[in-house]
Amino acid sequence: MRLTAALRTLARDERGFTMVTVMSVMVCVTLLSIAALSAAQGDLAPGAHDKSRKVAHAAAEAGVQNYLFHLSQDAEYWAKCTTGAAPHAVNDPWNGTSPAADPRRWMSVPGSAARYTIELLPANGATACDPADAGPTMVDTESGTFKIRSTGVDREDGVKRSIIATFKRRSLLDFLYLTDKETRGPELYAMQVPSRITREDANPTRDLPGWAAANCDRYWGDDPSLGSRAAQLFRGEYVNDAGVAKPFTFGCIEPGFNSGEVIAGPMHTNDELLIDCSPPPPRLGDSIDDAIETSSLGQSTVTPADPKGGFRMCAGSEPVVNFSTTTTPVMAGTSRPRSAPLQLPLTNSELLLDTDTAYRFKGTTKITMNGTTMRVTGRRMAAGSPALVDVDMPIPADGVVYVANDGSCEAYTPVDSAAAPETCGNLELQGDYSANVTFTAENDLVVMDDVKRTSPGSTFLLGLIATNYVRVHHPVTGCDPAVPVTCNSLRGCTNAAGTPTNVSIEGAILSLTRSFIVDNWFCGAKLGTLDVYGAIAQRFRGPVYSVTPAGTEAGYDKSYEYDSRLRYRSPPHFLDPINAQWRLQTFSEQVPAR
Repeated sequence: MRLTAALRTLARDERGFTMVTVMSVMVCVTLLSIAALSAAQGDLAPGAHDKSRKVAHAAAEAGVQNYLFHLSQDAEYWAKCTTGAAPHAVNDPWNGTSPAADPRRWMSVPGSAARYTIELLPANGATACDPADAGPTMVDTESGTFKIRSTGVDREDGVKRSIIATFKRRSLLDFLYLTDKETRGPELYAMQVPSRITREDANPTRDLPGWAAANCDRYWGDDPSLGSRAAQLFRGEYVNDAGVAKPFTFGCIEPGFNSGEVIAGPMHTNDELLIDCSPPPPRLGDSIDDAIETSSLGQSTVTPADPKGGFRMCAGSEPVVNFSTTTTPVMAGTSRPRSAPLQLPLTNSELLLDTDTAYRFKGTTKITMNGTTMRVTGRRMAAGSPALVDVDMPIPADGVVYVANDGSCEAYTPVDSAAAPETCGNLELQGDYSANVTFTAENDLVVMDDVKRTSPGSTFLLGLIATNYVRVHHPVTGCDPAVPVTCNSLRGCTNAAGTPTNVSIEGAILSLTRSFIVDNWFCGAKLGTLDVYGAIAQRFRGPVYSVTPAGTEAGYDKSYEYDSRLRYRSPPHFLDPINAQWRLQTFSEQVPAR
């Protein structure tokens, strides 16, 4: 049995460990190491040197497995550098010549004459991992990865082989599409009634959005604490166009994946996915390597897990995806039910510390990118800073642009998307870029028009992070926020002059507490296609399209494609999930061995 297969299996399994599981993994690692080494030592190949090479390689693999085991126990094990609890075989790097005598600690593989040693390969020009400053000295700032070198030796004749292993945390960027909950954000529930005026029977002071905030911020499933979204029901009344109150009941919004829809990349939800019953079924994932992960946090634990769990679907209307029971693979992703959840951070405040003071702004800020420069209208955070009007400045290469609130900021109003006061930390962004950069807003980030690379073939990465909404600008006329019933196409709500059409976004989008949406998605005329090449992560599923009460279409058709570079690289300082586990990303041999 080859240890590389075991390594890949361990690397894929990132669900956290109880002590029983940890001990089981350690036993398995030891047994696998012994088995592989025994097989190598008993190999009947004609050359003894060939046998020794196999023994040395298996020992090097055992070293990688041992390090991965420690990471599974303690996600911060890497930050201890070489100071972890003894015994261990973790060392600073040795160049092979200085000192002349090998200074590295080694560990024996049980039941064999082989042993291994591990070296931490520093990053960003550092010479060694520093436990007092582990991040900058060990983790590559561009890719978010760190590397070790594991060298195995057959002590019978001294043959060595070395493996370079690269580790990366589970990332929000591993997926084209990621949600915490497959329902709408509470504020958006107001759009379910034309007049927007609702009252709950049990609590007349609470409207539908207030009820949704208390009852729909949960997962689908039977777990009484986290799930039970299906059991929630609003009972009350709404006021019709004539001002007459009418009885009204409503459940939590359950967006589905529509007939014929294609998600061209990996997916993850902490919830479950609703599948349209109409043929043809949606296709989830672009290849068998695309993980289609569902965590089903609202469901009671079932052992063993249902191989087709994580999907809410009709009989005979399964999505196009590869289940564990699939006998003939299809060109789609691979379902992974009961995957480990990914918890979104609640704030972007840590990014402020990563931002140079010249790029810290407050209140509504407008930025138009142009290659390596950007034109800014706004005000810096520093006290007494003058207003900036169309000021050109360099894009901070490999840096962050941060827009903070400058006072109070009211919640987003769907029928009045421009209502936010100037004190809101809103960033209005458009243009093209030729630098790696992350833009982040303490409130909303509004895409005013295309946000694209200057040169289509370039490899620059862009991050777009908002604490609340990431919105695509769509102004309308004929919608009076004081009379919300006017905000539909039957009442003359139309696209305003200058509304962008066929918008393209090339970047990684992250809404920490709300959604990625199109302003006024519920009225106006069709806007063409919304192209996203990158990744989208959001707490709630956001709307970008609708069929209006007039029977016409509004908003955008979706065309979302995963940028596979995000598997290995990240926009600068892009946020990680909370308590994300490390995984083995790549695994290759170094020749000659060290």
